[in-house]
Amino acid sequence: MQTQEKKYRRPVFTVIEPYLYLLPILIIFGMFVYFPFIRTLTMSFSIVNSMGEIVRFAGLRNFKQLLTSDTFYNSLFLTLRYAIRIVPLQIIMGMILALLADNRRKKSSPIRVIFAIPMAVSSACASIIWLLLFNSSTGLVNYIIHQQINWLSDQRMALNMIVIASTWLSLGINFIYSYSGLQSVSNDLYESAQIEGAGYFRIIWHITLPNITPTLFFLLITNTIGAFQTFTQVKLMTQGGPGNSTNVLAYSIYREAFLNNRWGYACAQSILFLIILLIISIIQFKVEKKGVFYQ
Repeated sequence: MQTQEKKYRRPVFTVIEPYLYLLPILIIFGMFVYFPFIRTLTMSFSIVNSMGEIVRFAGLRNFKQLLTSDTFYNSLFLTLRYAIRIVPLQIIMGMILALLADNRRKKSSPIRVIFAIPMAVSSACASIIWLLLFNSSTGLVNYIIHQQINWLSDQRMALNMIVIASTWLSLGINFIYSYSGLQSVSNDLYESAQIEGAGYFRIIWHITLPNITPTLFFLLITNTIGAFQTFTQVKLMTQGGPGNSTNVLAYSIYREAFLNNRWGYACAQSILFLIILLIISIIQFKVEKKGVFYQ
């Protein structure tokens, strides 16, 4: 019996070997994901001084201040308005470019490279480009239309300018994913529809779109998260103004922490931000079961 137990007893190294392979990535995730999250969660329940040091436990004080703040609700509804405007636009523009580039007879085309170029431009560079284009005195847009319009200084138009800049910046990645989705649709379906006499738009509506719903759902999730995390464009183009008209949640958190030194309050805002994103993602995954068709 004892010899049988020894036979089935594995060496210690054999047991821990799989975890040793995971150790490097666990260390990286621990340093850059788990520790910052735990630190943020701790600070959200604390009084924090201007140096970012925890002074004492504050309970739900930061959350109470947050939920009674008009500025927070303004940032929240502004972010929702921004996401509702930009997410459909990003997906539709990416899909249009993919349809324009979808030529199955040619294996490669320069037009695909042109449509993917925005992927190579950083958020900071794109923001500066659009800031110069929309400049009220020396901007190219005003020069072309021969008008003096304050695109970024008007509360009614500033958010739309951020939408335009962000949409252009995301064109490349949305085009790539949309184009990949189109390539997964079988040619037999298109040939059968053409034999039956279906027109181009009818084919797109009844064949193309239903077959790429997994890709569209993926783009919906990633673009929604990206819209809620928009920061660089706001920071460089408007700095949350004019009159908080572009003070989205991501920029509001930055402003409260690094400009107003309200670290605990900013961390509480980050936690609520995370909860809101989780709720939106759960709702989207619930809808996915009804509208997404996997082949």
